[in-house]
Amino acid sequence: MRSLLTVCLLLAAATIDGVLARSSGCGKSPPSSGTKTMTVNGKNREYILQVPNNYDSNKAYKLIFGFHWLNGNMNNVAPGYYGLRNLAGESAIFVAPNGLNSGWGNNGGEDITFVDNMISTIESQLCVDETQRFATGFSYGGAMSYSLACSRPNVFRAVAVIAGAQLSGCNGGTQPIAYLGIHGVVDSVLNISNGRQLRDKFLSNNGCASKNAPEPSSGSGTHIKTTYTCRAGYP
Repeated sequence: MRSLLTVCLLLAAATIDGVLARSSGCGKSPPSSGTKTMTVNGKNREYILQVPNNYDSNKAYKLIFGFHWLNGNMNNVAPGYYGLRNLAGESAIFVAPNGLNSGWGNNGGEDITFVDNMISTIESQLCVDETQRFATGFSYGGAMSYSLACSRPNVFRAVAVIAGAQLSGCNGGTQPIAYLGIHGVVDSVLNISNGRQLRDKFLSNNGCASKNAPEPSSGSGTHIKTTYTCRAGYP
C-alpha cells in the first residue's frame, strides 16, 4: 500500500501544469521540527511539524499533511506519516495535525480553518512549492482528506483517502483534484461502499471515462489497482 500511495502521489506531482510557486517563507531561517500550537476559533490546536534534516531555505519543498484515525492522535502519524517520510528521502515538509475529540468532526468547518491556518503559518516560515500540497489519512483521517478535496481543490494538488467515508463534510465538491482511494473489501467499520461513493464523486469531477473496477475476493490477501482516463492533470 505504501509504494502504491507514493507512486500515485509522485505521478500527480509529475503531471502538475504551470510554473513553480514559492511561498513567502523562502530564504528565511526555518523553525525547528516538533509540536506547534495555535488558536483557531478560540480553541487550542496542535500539530507536529517535520522539517527536512537537510532543509535548504532556497529550495521549494512539497508540503504533506497526514491525518490520524478516530481515537488516534498526531503522534500515531508522526514520524512515519504512513510510510511516506522514509520514501520521500527528506524531500518534503510533513505535518501531522491533532483532531478535536480524537477525530475530525469539522463542525462548522473548524478543521478546514485549522488547515488553512497551518498552511498560512508554515508557508510564511518555510519554503514551500505552493503547487505541491498533499493530504492523506486513514479512516477518519481519510474523511478529513476527502473534505479537503471537496473544499480546497485549488489549494491541494492531490489527496489519498485510505478507508474513508464522508464523515467530515464535503463543502463544495464540484471541482476536480487528483485523487487516490484505497479501501478494504471487508472493512467492518466503514464499508467499502463508502469508498466507492467518495471515488465516484471525483471520477465525475475529474471527467474520467467510465470503467469497470474489479475488486479482490475476501481473504485473498491481494489488491487490485484501477486507473482511469481522466481530464489532463487530474488522475
